[in-house]
Amino acid sequence: MKLSSFLPLSISLAFAARSLAAAGHGQTVLTEEHEAKIGAGAETFEYQSDIARLMSTVIHSLYTDRAVFIRELLSNSNDALEKVRLLSLTDATLLATAPDLNVSVIADPTGGRIIIRDSGLGMTKESLMANLGTIARSGTSEFLAKLEKGDGGNLIGQFGLGFYSSFLVADKVTVASKSNDDPIQHVFESDANAHAFSIAEDPRGNTLGRGTEITLWLKDDAKEFLEIETLRGLISRHAEYGASPIYLWTEKSVDEPIEVDEEAAPAAESADEDSEVKVEEEASKPAAYKTVIKGEWERVNDVAPLWMRDPKDISDEEYEEFYKVTFKDTNAPLAWSHFKGDAGSTSFRALIYIPSAMPNDFYSKDYISMESLKLFVRRVFITSDLGKDYIPKHLNWIKIFVDADDLPLNVGRDNLQKNRALGQIKRNLVKRTVDLFASLANKDPVKYDELWGKAAVALKLGAIDDTKNRPRMVKLLRFESSASANLTSLDEVVARRKKGQDQIFFIASVGEKKAALEKSPFVERIIARGYEVLYFGEPMDEMLVSSIGSYEGLKFQDVAKKGFKFGDEDDDEEAKEEEAALKATFEPLSEYLKRELSESINEVVISTRLTTSPCLVVTDSYAWTANMEKLMAAQNSAGGENFMANFMKTQKRTFEINPKHPLIEALLEKVEETEGDEVAQAELKETVAVLWQTALVRSGFSVPDPNIYFSQVEALLRKSLGVSETAKAVNAVKPAPPVDTEPIRPSEPDFVASEAAEAKVPEFDNPNEWANWADVKKGMEDKGVPHDEL
Repeated sequence: MKLSSFLPLSISLAFAARSLAAAGHGQTVLTEEHEAKIGAGAETFEYQSDIARLMSTVIHSLYTDRAVFIRELLSNSNDALEKVRLLSLTDATLLATAPDLNVSVIADPTGGRIIIRDSGLGMTKESLMANLGTIARSGTSEFLAKLEKGDGGNLIGQFGLGFYSSFLVADKVTVASKSNDDPIQHVFESDANAHAFSIAEDPRGNTLGRGTEITLWLKDDAKEFLEIETLRGLISRHAEYGASPIYLWTEKSVDEPIEVDEEAAPAAESADEDSEVKVEEEASKPAAYKTVIKGEWERVNDVAPLWMRDPKDISDEEYEEFYKVTFKDTNAPLAWSHFKGDAGSTSFRALIYIPSAMPNDFYSKDYISMESLKLFVRRVFITSDLGKDYIPKHLNWIKIFVDADDLPLNVGRDNLQKNRALGQIKRNLVKRTVDLFASLANKDPVKYDELWGKAAVALKLGAIDDTKNRPRMVKLLRFESSASANLTSLDEVVARRKKGQDQIFFIASVGEKKAALEKSPFVERIIARGYEVLYFGEPMDEMLVSSIGSYEGLKFQDVAKKGFKFGDEDDDEEAKEEEAALKATFEPLSEYLKRELSESINEVVISTRLTTSPCLVVTDSYAWTANMEKLMAAQNSAGGENFMANFMKTQKRTFEINPKHPLIEALLEKVEETEGDEVAQAELKETVAVLWQTALVRSGFSVPDPNIYFSQVEALLRKSLGVSETAKAVNAVKPAPPVDTEPIRPSEPDFVASEAAEAKVPEFDNPNEWANWADVKKGMEDKGVPHDEL
């Protein structure tokens, strides 16, 4: 793209007039004379220790990633431009020293350097020292630790230390900068392996007006970056994020005709016809040409920013690359949404990304600490912090990019957070995020299952907390089911409901897998009859369905609680008659159990849930199930009194018996037979106590006293095996030896170590040289000290 009529400020005529050594591009670049003057007048400063360590680590650990320097330096330039652009919205005079905001890049093969110049905010002498010579930002140690482990791909940008990526490709870096706050333009200079840096007044004077110029003196093995095509490709890849133009100086060879000197041409003209023909023939011959080098400024990022373009014109690779650069993630996103919206008095464009991974501790963080939001206004970055509650907790891991057309910028952050347009943007973003989830679930179930495996907790939390969007969030839920080998949605459960069914059955037990839950006595008859039951193994599942209550008219029913019914009971008169008969038959047993277990149960009922198990324990609809008791116990594990937990433990439960089980039938016979027989009554009481506590355990509850329960089981085993209840184990226990009053003798390893310490190690003339192992070994052998060969 030719820009002969539009040049960056840095190459304007005003600057060219002040140029001390102007090339064809119009910029005043450093010469050997300038470098000598800088060296003569420079002040030298020691690097902060972490800086020296950082530079060394960058140089030696990130060699394969060194092309990252372009991204980091362009990002820094863009930040500087955005800052001055933002400040100029309230004070336009800031731009007077350099009205055009842009970045220019020059590759100088002759000088072996790359020059990157911006007309951004610029730095004073103090700013150069603070920003480039010290690290005031927390996280440096963490960054260095990760970098030294070789995990350096995108770490530089994440920790805001991108300037030091220059030393990946440069032996020396020179930074010239001019700020509106300082009349003098200063130069910072440092070598890659130096432990100090220098700062001096720029001998060129004020060539920048305002802004920063970085000169990279490239290493011999980094000269590939001087190739224009290579440089253009890197800039194009990383430049789109910035709103300001980026220009690259390009030169090419062109052939130009050689002008003919008219004064040297023959003055006389031939008048005869033959001469006229000869002149015409010579005029038709091509003129002589010469090859010349012409340069021009080419705008590299002349394509509109990605978020401003039509989604139909953007490839998946472009969306993924934008995400990686913007949100500092090495992995591609799982899905995204690109849209334009209205927010009352303003409109906005937004990109919503679903990351391919999310932190396990997302609930303990907020979107600000996770850097999940970037708010721009008219392509200028404004903030990532709109208040801790701007993005809901369950969506704080979703990455959101917003560019609004208009927002008040001359107000404090608190007032900005109260802006009505931002409130409308928030509601739109939440709605669009839920739309993205729903679209993924409908169009790509496999990918949605992948998302559910990573973000199930967040989506469940959204169904609980977001009451406005709850109906749509509930549709996104997925559960294990007895009717499907795969995860199932509630819509599928409703579609599979039986005639007359008005409940959605579920069983909950924290930490249990489907294979264990489907063997529970609570689901025996449900599965046997062909009904569907959902398996809840996560801590928040029971809380989730209690918040939802019902779905599509079907009430959620915990099969471990009272109130369970199939829905076809009233249609089966024969079953009702059989139930009444069984109730009458087992009335003696029911009354007996009520008396013996009066402290623990409030009623005994004929079960409609059981087929193969003899009995189980259920709770009232308002009481805690065994699963909820476990959750509350875990929550109160820190100790202290918990009134509600203690109260719920004292609540009586319902004992359900299976009248068709042989054990229950035999128990009924025993009740009728033992009347008046005290010995038989005592044995029956023991049997009932064991039966009750076994039913508690089978139903997921804990027994009041495990030691008593095990003793009762042992007593029954003794009777069944004919072992006397008073028989005891014969076990002769050897007593411990007397107290040892002697001094403690060192252990064998300690003894060997002390002997080794006494072994004389040969001395060497040069203590910096490694000892000869053969000599050391011989010295140890002479002392009789054992050693191991590794």
